[in-house]
Amino acid sequence: MRSNYTKRGTFYVPYKDTFFADFPDLEYALYDALVIPKEKIEEIRFASQMLWGIFERVAKQLPNLPREQLLALGIREEMLPYISLDYLQQVAVLARFDFICTEDGRIKCIELNGDTPFLVQETFEMNEKLCGEFGVENPNDTQQFIKAMSQALLHAVHYVNKTGSPKVVITGKEAEDDFEEYCQVKYIQRVLPFDVEYVPIKELIIFTEGEKRGLYTPALEKIDVLYRPAHPIEFLLDDVAEDEDRIGLHLLDLVKERELAIINAPSAYLLQTKILLWLIWDRRSDDMLFTKREQAVIKRYMLPTFLTEQPFKQAERPFVKKPVFSREGNTVEIFRPDGSVAAASPNRHYTDNLYLYQEFVQMPEIGIQLKEGLFKKKWLVGSFIAGGKACGLACRVGNEITEWDSHWLAIGYEKEE
Repeated sequence: MRSNYTKRGTFYVPYKDTFFADFPDLEYALYDALVIPKEKIEEIRFASQMLWGIFERVAKQLPNLPREQLLALGIREEMLPYISLDYLQQVAVLARFDFICTEDGRIKCIELNGDTPFLVQETFEMNEKLCGEFGVENPNDTQQFIKAMSQALLHAVHYVNKTGSPKVVITGKEAEDDFEEYCQVKYIQRVLPFDVEYVPIKELIIFTEGEKRGLYTPALEKIDVLYRPAHPIEFLLDDVAEDEDRIGLHLLDLVKERELAIINAPSAYLLQTKILLWLIWDRRSDDMLFTKREQAVIKRYMLPTFLTEQPFKQAERPFVKKPVFSREGNTVEIFRPDGSVAAASPNRHYTDNLYLYQEFVQMPEIGIQLKEGLFKKKWLVGSFIAGGKACGLACRVGNEITEWDSHWLAIGYEKEE
């Protein structure tokens, strides 16, 4: 770490209108770069690439399961008509693994954010700027990200069989409602080499019947393709109008009937569920499902995961309890070997979920400089997959459970002489 904190404010001033360096009561973007050996970066990429192939293949098989099994695995009944809508080049064009790099050199995947991962602008724009500031190499490939998102648009246009110029819209919350989300959405709009209009999500108009059936802009232009980089499918399922009409389901019906394409496609819902962590671990030695190389990757980079805490209690090992659908550490609990709670998120918005239980591994510590002084925090690495390729790393720094109040730290590696 090589920070000179007095320069932080000056560094981020030019980006104050386009990047969320600070939140209320939180210095989000650190002025520093975590230098990781190039060999470790390459191993994280390898693990990400291999695990992506495994997760995607298992997710593609889920729609073939009987309805009762899907419901038992925590898939919501309302989503069943849509989970087979898989019209892009990947089940998820953009996804992010989270890894813990332990003090003893292991790399362990704790989850996959398969639908609407955040840290996009940090990874593909700001990381390069911080690496330049601190004289280290940027490991992230912004061009691969742009290429993948551009190819997704072409596949989406083909899906709706659009002739002529398609109407492409990207949506999210407005700046005054959620500046972080707004900046992420506007960044993606800015880098895409197409004519993409930004429309706040609350201004989208949906007609559910008649000749005008479809999704529209406020100017009543019919939308062909909708980018939704910050609005997950599981949120869409609960979107309702003022009259309680379930407009989110109406939107999914438009997708099913090829009146609209959304990115990611609805099939990405299956990559967002953490039930895949259990399914893959449970079948880790299955020669019919995984090659010997894949089996070795699962055992090396994944953690024992079960639908009950009993294996950990019997072995007297610490474990983590987490909902199959959750974000930002919400409703996560860490348990000691004796079964007592060691740490728990104060936010509990996913208590109606199916839970799974994963072996606990300690995150490494790092010292960070904040306005109030030096602090010891935990850190983990997010590894992006875009268009099926590992292409970007991001570091989150926080507490024992990584929640909304964590910090972002750039990642780089030493330049070769």
